Amino acid sequence: MKKIVLTGAAGRIGSVVRAHFAAARQPLLISDIRPCLAVTPGETERVGDLCDAAFTRNLLSDVDTVIHMAGIPDDRPLAELIGPNFLALNTLYTAAQEMGVRRVVFASSNHATGMYPAGQIIDTQVAVKPDSDYGAAKVWGEALGRMFWDKHGLETICLRIGSFTERPVSVRHLSTWLSHRDLCALLEVCIEAPRLGFEIIYGVSANTRSWWDNRHSRLPYRPLDNAEDYAERIAREAPPADPLEARFQGGDFAARYFNRADERANESGLADNLT
Repeated sequence: MKKIVLTGAAGRIGSVVRAHFAAARQPLLISDIRPCLAVTPGETERVGDLCDAAFTRNLLSDVDTVIHMAGIPDDRPLAELIGPNFLALNTLYTAAQEMGVRRVVFASSNHATGMYPAGQIIDTQVAVKPDSDYGAAKVWGEALGRMFWDKHGLETICLRIGSFTERPVSVRHLSTWLSHRDLCALLEVCIEAPRLGFEIIYGVSANTRSWWDNRHSRLPYRPLDNAEDYAERIAREAPPADPLEARFQGGDFAARYFNRADERANESGLADNLT
């Protein structure tokens, strides 16, 4: 049985992943900078900072696969992101290469391409268009994974995770929702897939209105849930979307601090000139 490490195990996504593996009776080495709640008999916990090279090398000893969910999961000033989202990731990759890890499953984000217009269908081969410092950090993480594959043979699968919620609650979620069940199924595929090298895939459910096309991915991911099942409820209950947020795939991340004043940024010309 593969030895799997889950970083960021105390976080919102990490907690869902832990419950899935516990139900599947898959042993898991869990790690976070703070203790996790309700550690199960199938889990082994290591508390520490991934910026600490010695801790990280010890954590990854004899490990096959790292599911890397650690980091600040929101847009913050760059100074706050540098440690958890940049330096810690570099330390993790360096340790993974030194310790002979086979594969890193990196929690990237749809915010790596969040400046594309809402409604435009994009695939995994488009140019990156980060919508924030957070999105730029995910682009950097993808580039790091690419470099460690090309130079060292360490595989990486980048998951451009969509809106990870129990159920969709906004109009944007009709396109971006990733259900708990589908994320866990995607992780199973990432763990069991044969040698892939470097791969990018959007973490999104089978949404009728999805903006993201995974046809180029070599992963046999077949999501089951569809945000469209909640469309009528969203139409009744969701507040109106902010017009600026609604222009971009990144939603509020793209709209924050947006101050383009030239004519190309007006609503009529945005889709033609910002792609």
